[in-house]
Amino acid sequence: MMASFYIGKEKQLAEIRKHLEKFSGGSVNLKKRGDGLAVIELNQPEKKNAMSGKMMVDLHDAVEELHNWTEGKGVILKGKDGNFCSGGDLDFVRQISTPEEGFMMSTFMQNTMNKFQRLPMISVALIEGIGGLGGGAELSVACDFRLMTETCKGIGFVHLKMGILPAWGGTNRLVEKIGPTKALEVLSTAKIFTPTECLKLGLADDIVPRSESPIDFALSWLGKRTQFDSKLIRSVKASVTSAKESPRDFETERRTFAPFWGGPINKEALLKNIKHKPEPS
Repeated sequence: MMASFYIGKEKQLAEIRKHLEKFSGGSVNLKKRGDGLAVIELNQPEKKNAMSGKMMVDLHDAVEELHNWTEGKGVILKGKDGNFCSGGDLDFVRQISTPEEGFMMSTFMQNTMNKFQRLPMISVALIEGIGGLGGGAELSVACDFRLMTETCKGIGFVHLKMGILPAWGGTNRLVEKIGPTKALEVLSTAKIFTPTECLKLGLADDIVPRSESPIDFALSWLGKRTQFDSKLIRSVKASVTSAKESPRDFETERRTFAPFWGGPINKEALLKNIKHKPEPS
């Protein structure tokens, strides 16, 4: 028997947006800082920051705004009040329970998260509290890095428990992060993996110590990876994204490299012989 396959018609994003906007609840807030770092906060704490239709539209708009922020170097995706994201808002989900509406939501969220992943900024998911469950797990793997607090529940692609499959691009991204064999294990068991297990799997990049403020730790962690000029950071992220989407894309690499060769930053580094100086302790 073949896997199920939806054959309905595609709808325009503007039409889907108008439909999703009807389902209120929560918000997604964007804060841009003077140091080139931004924070996207999922804000529906009474539902562990589960995503409503309105929040999906808000997230899309936040990503669009970041695409136009030429000084941006990094972005943290987090949830309000110490929880990351428990997935889709079940009150909203129950109201769009037809395959056609599910396909529309999937189309919209895949588009948003594809744009998010292609931002010329380094992205970090800060996973706390309830962790990233279902759609929350999918949001986490759309980020370049994942930081988890010691006490958070974990990351769980729990979709099969709900009788569904990932719909926001999570399957592709999970395979990309940890390989097909481990991805199949994660998806087919629908298990919630603890922070320690996520580190071993390659789903987490660091654990936030209990003694530290999670957001302060995340900002410092991201700051170390965005310390250079914004043009350099944005170009290196664009190069990595292009290489990932088009393997062995050497043309993009050389075209993004060439403008910096012999440029002001390169010349200054050559004068100071930076490459051969020891790292500050």
